[in-house]
Amino acid sequence: MTYSSLENWLEVIRDHKMPIFEQTVHRILLIAEDDRAPASALANIILQDAALTARLLRLANSVLYNPSTTTISTVTRAVIVLGFNVVRELCLTLVLVETLLHGQAKVRLERELAHALHAATQARALAVASGDRSPEEVFIATLLYRIGELAFWCFGNEYCDRVEQLMQTGQTPEIAQEKILGFQLSALTRRLIHEWRLTDLLQEAIDHPMRQDDRLQTLRLGQHIAHCATEFGWESDEMTHWVQRSAELLDITEAEARELLQRKATEAATMARECGASGAAKRIPLPGEEHCCVDSVFTDPSVTNNQSTIADDAIAAAPLVAVETGAEYDADPEISAYPQPDPHLQLSILRELGQAIDSANCDFSVIMELVLEGIYRGVGMDRVIFALTTPDKQFINSKYMIGFTDENGKTKSLRCKRPEKSSNILFDALDTKQAHLVTLMERRRNPNLVPAELVAQIGNVAFMVAPILINQKGIGLFIADRGLSQRPLDTESFQNFQHFVQQANFGLSVARQRKS
Repeated sequence: MTYSSLENWLEVIRDHKMPIFEQTVHRILLIAEDDRAPASALANIILQDAALTARLLRLANSVLYNPSTTTISTVTRAVIVLGFNVVRELCLTLVLVETLLHGQAKVRLERELAHALHAATQARALAVASGDRSPEEVFIATLLYRIGELAFWCFGNEYCDRVEQLMQTGQTPEIAQEKILGFQLSALTRRLIHEWRLTDLLQEAIDHPMRQDDRLQTLRLGQHIAHCATEFGWESDEMTHWVQRSAELLDITEAEARELLQRKATEAATMARECGASGAAKRIPLPGEEHCCVDSVFTDPSVTNNQSTIADDAIAAAPLVAVETGAEYDADPEISAYPQPDPHLQLSILRELGQAIDSANCDFSVIMELVLEGIYRGVGMDRVIFALTTPDKQFINSKYMIGFTDENGKTKSLRCKRPEKSSNILFDALDTKQAHLVTLMERRRNPNLVPAELVAQIGNVAFMVAPILINQKGIGLFIADRGLSQRPLDTESFQNFQHFVQQANFGLSVARQRKS
């Protein structure tokens, strides 16, 4: 391939290489910026991606984030227990790691990813200790601070080799990039950050690198600490300088600052491994490790040294999957394209649903999201719709839809109007308060059974529908199908589907009684 300008590289990354990363990150950040958005909106985005769901729950149940013995079985529960901001942070980290797993320049990519995770963890720790209003925002800004470099080493192919070869002759990274690419990778980072409309803090950090601001200073300190640990080691004079700077920022002793930074280095390595990036985890220098030098990938204008350190294998090896020319990552259990029926998971989600109902702060959105997740992941459906009626019962509008995304990764919507002269299966389920397993044979016998709006979404497939009731009054519907995988809807699946909806109805009635 031949890419002769920054615009060429932007086109490659934008259109061919990282569109899903951009879309997912942007959707998560948009929800995070909307104070009115419920936590369930974040859970709904996560549930659209089976691999992201599995990795998030694995991380949410790790000692790092969940030291108790209480198992977190659902994304909804993870948001409740860990908090919205923490889950948002984990999602963005996991999406980044997943995007970079198959990068071509394995060693360079692992070093860049190690630097990003280490710097972000240090910056967040400093933000927490200094009383920052949103440490997670600092983490995200620091994590994505070098997104252009990460993208290049992931997708640069032979250009990576050419830049690498020139650096091995003694050229600085900046000069090597200029000669081979015609621009520095920091310019690619700047353009991606603005085009993808990443956080305001990140844009400010890129546009105003010399601005004196407590949050920007925290971000830069995280970058310098991670770089210095790699370049010079924890016992170096250079690291002492950044320890002193951290102590001044936090108004603590140097010994306390050093202990904090060293502890967070270990946490960063643990997090990298838990995220599935074992190769990157082993490249985060830990206190007490032997220091050895290799070519640097750090190209911050304020740093010119060209050496870096590979951490010894201080973290226990995890099962690894070899990806051709790609970075090492931990093996996940095989994830089916569509959720499979899982009786054990159904019981776990029902248990979490029971806890939510028993809670004094029983919340409508939490109950609905747990039921939605139980039907999708537990009963094993391809698509699930949670819809509410308008107060006059004349329209049904989707609230959440899992498994329904367009070519741009955006979730579709459903709006059905009550027929004037006849009925259809959706409004019939509401009016009769009965669940239905709608077969293909029924649909053939009655072409008007299913509203056209729903047909446009699911096609000509069998599906299940059940009303959501509060004190025997219909307020909405759950709809589920397996049309994408063409798996049959059997009696057991229908019974499990009804059981989840019945639990939702019970919980909503209990919540209403408590408020009355």
